Amino acid sequence: MQESRYAFEPFLSWGQRRCYKKHATVFCQGELGKGFYYLHDGEIHIRLVSNKGDERIIDFVSPGELLGEQGIKKEPYFTTALVTKPSVLYFFSDEAFQRLCQEHTEAADLLINSLIQKQRYLAEIVSIQDNPVEQQLAYFLCKLFKKQQNETIVINQTSLSLYAGTSRITVYKILQQWEKNGIVTVSNRTIRIHHVEQLHAIMNAKN
Repeated sequence: MQESRYAFEPFLSWGQRRCYKKHATVFCQGELGKGFYYLHDGEIHIRLVSNKGDERIIDFVSPGELLGEQGIKKEPYFTTALVTKPSVLYFFSDEAFQRLCQEHTEAADLLINSLIQKQRYLAEIVSIQDNPVEQQLAYFLCKLFKKQQNETIVINQTSLSLYAGTSRITVYKILQQWEKNGIVTVSNRTIRIHHVEQLHAIMNAKN
């Protein structure tokens, strides 16, 4: 994922610039798409409603990433994208993307690769939803650490609880234990990871 960040930046002139306020919805799960988006600035939470009706945060989109790739060719979006701080996105309609690919064939490969990565990640999320909460949180932080290439993750405990489908108290207790063990340091809306290898060990521990 890190290698593909900002790879779509040279093609922004083909997209439509759109500004979103905090709490705005970019697209909804199940809505028929007419294209996809590129996040130029800001932050987007990706949420998924399960068949049971439970809503979870499953990803954070950072600047330089695509989102809503599945919306190309009027396919339905399989998640909901919510704006968590004022953001600037570029929308690529089906028609604009077809014109782009006629001049830049590599754009199609970028979109397909991003879509494949998102589908694999979604499958991983579904596969671990029945795992212990501690393993789910370790998986999520490891993913953010790898994607952002930064040991300091900006995230609050409410978002983590929505990701793991548990209470803030449970998340708080787990983070406090990790902090006690020297794995992380927790402060206001940030988690600093000191030993990502220990998070990997927790993530891969056998139940």
